[in-house]
This record gives sequence, structure tokens and C-alpha cells, in this order.
Amino acid sequence: MLNQPVFRAEKPADEPVVGSRERTYVIDGVVQLELPRNDAVASPGGMLPTFVAGPENALAVAPLERLLRSRNLAEAARIFNPLVLVGPAGSGKSQLAQAVVRHWSAELGPDQAAYFTAADFGRELQSALAERRLAAWRSGVRSRRLLVLEDIDRLRLHPAIQQELRATIDAGVEAGAVFVVTSTCEPASLKHFDAGLVDRLVAGLTVRLQRPGLAARRSIVRLAATTRRLPLTAEQIEQLACREVASPAELVGRVAAHQAHGVTDGGRDRVRAASGDCGAAQANFTGDAALLRPTLKQIIAVTARYFGISQAALAGPSRRSSLVLARNIVVHLARQLTNLSYADIGRGLGGRDHTTTMHGQRRLAELLSREPDVQRIVEELDRLLR
Repeated sequence: MLNQPVFRAEKPADEPVVGSRERTYVIDGVVQLELPRNDAVASPGGMLPTFVAGPENALAVAPLERLLRSRNLAEAARIFNPLVLVGPAGSGKSQLAQAVVRHWSAELGPDQAAYFTAADFGRELQSALAERRLAAWRSGVRSRRLLVLEDIDRLRLHPAIQQELRATIDAGVEAGAVFVVTSTCEPASLKHFDAGLVDRLVAGLTVRLQRPGLAARRSIVRLAATTRRLPLTAEQIEQLACREVASPAELVGRVAAHQAHGVTDGGRDRVRAASGDCGAAQANFTGDAALLRPTLKQIIAVTARYFGISQAALAGPSRRSSLVLARNIVVHLARQLTNLSYADIGRGLGGRDHTTTMHGQRRLAELLSREPDVQRIVEELDRLLR
């Protein structure tokens, strides 16, 4: 259904809604969880303060509501501990993890909720060891009632770091603390991890998140348009939502581009696409086709997120093999999806000259001819960007 939906607020019968801005809506069968906001910091990358869960993420809603609506952390500890959010980049893991920290920091006090990336956990532990303050650091971490650890799959394989995290989970669970962990892969697949640490992660509740499906993307477009006071027709919503995205932020960016170019209905029927028919929407909405062409910045951002690296590293001087492959893929995609020259692409990739980008294109062509894994990566990124 593409007409303006009727909003219906819902909440679990046994759970109070916390704060007037933290609500759950079901709109056209898609759940929208309003997340606790940080009024001092703008939403990064244009992200909306809402997690939109389509059918692909329906099973995630119940445990997330427990952590985002409840005032009783002990109840969450009894039901699931740890909660492991597993999904690809762009599925909303970080958005949810940080919202959980904001909620419980407000409920319990900022000193009761801790947030780490796996890399930060390892670095802080090693710094505490080197500076002979391990006992104080350990006490500070283990005294928290909520600990969120992101990107557990990137935790260093150093035995001391892995064993410290295992002991931290044991101490926290015994004290009634709750752990929320994010990962791009299932805990059971972390074969090189400390066996005891994997056991602790597997013993909790693993929730699998997917990137937003079509119904969720429609809702995100509507939300972004409403926030920007941008009138869109049902056909325009459908056309913007049809193409898969690497993240909801990319979808919000499409709406922003739509607004920047003044692409609204304007009293004219721009297209006659059948409701729900993505093929018709893509084929008929020719007036805005140029807006859907990705920019070099978008190609770099999507590729960096796919490889789990920073955009700065992607454009930087390092010659690490994974970075070189990612750069060469950016060059290939930019040549396929934009009208940029090799010189333009090189400038966008850290000021490289055109001969370097041409060489990268040739190297990738060689890999594509013999490496199925590279073919798969390029095809998936191409699909996300088109």
C-alpha cells in the first residue's frame, strides 16, 4: 500500500513506554522503533532516530524493545545475556547498540553503561597493563551494569585480550550485568577465538539483522521525506525505495538529493508505475534517472563499509593487499557507474594520478577473469550502488 498510511502506536502490554519520544509504531506492517536521542549530537550521516524493521527483521523487535523500553535491566539479564546482534554493515547494529547505551545511561546514570569497540577494548586493556593500572581498569569495566561491545569479530586474537573479555563476561553475568555484542558473523563461526569466549557468546541470544527490504525502504523514504517536509508521490517513494542500499543512511541521502534537485511532483504525474512493481518504477521514472547515478563519494563510502575499513584508509597511502583491492574496485565501479575520468577518480582517492588508477583498473580486470570471490564482491557492490 503506497498511499499515506494510518499511524498506530503499539507497545508491549507489560512494558511501559519510556519517555514521550520513545515509541513503537506499526505502519503498513513495518515496525518503527523510535530510539532515544542524543540532543547534544546531530544524527550522524543523516540517520533518522528510528529503527525501521521490515519482515526481514521482525524477530529482532521483541528483544530490542526489552532493552529500549524497559526500566528493569535485571529482567533483560534473565531473558537473554549476552544479546548478540549479527548482520552485515548497514543493517543497523551500531545504531541500535548506541541507542541501548543512551537509554540505560539515562535510566541508571552515565557511569553504569559502558560502550567499547572490540579494538578499543583491546587497546585500553594493553594500556592498563603497560601503565600498571590493570586492577583499577578492570574494576571500572566490571562495575558497569551494561556493557556494549561492537565488532566482536574484530577483537584481537591475543590470548590475554580474549581471556580478559571472557572473564569480564563471567563476572558481569554473575553480578546481573547485561552484555550487548555486535558482529558481522555468527559467534560460532569465530573459530580462532578463545573457545571459552565463544561458548559465552553462543550461550546468549543471537539476533540476525538484515539490510532493509523493500517494505522497510519505503518506510524510511517516507520518514526522511516527512522530516524534510518534502512532498513525494507514491510513485516517487516507490522509485526511490526500489533499489537496494548498503545502509539506511544511503537511502536518506537519496531523499536529500531528491530535495536538493527540486524533484517533487509539482502537480504533474511524472510516472505511471504499477504499485509495488519495482521494474516498472525503475523503467518509467526517467525524469530523475540522473539523480540515481552514484557519486564517487558514495562509491567510496559503500566500498569502505563493505570491506570494514575507514574511508580515510581507503584513500590513504597504505599498500596493504586488502586496501589495494578495495581501491581498485572503487576505480572499476566509478568507471562503470559514473562519467568520471581516471584523473577525477584519482583525485577523489587521495590525490592519485591517472596512471595509478588506470593500473588499478587493469589489475582488477585480471582478477575478475580468474577469481570468483572478487567477481562476487564486485557484483554485490554494483548491485548495491545501482
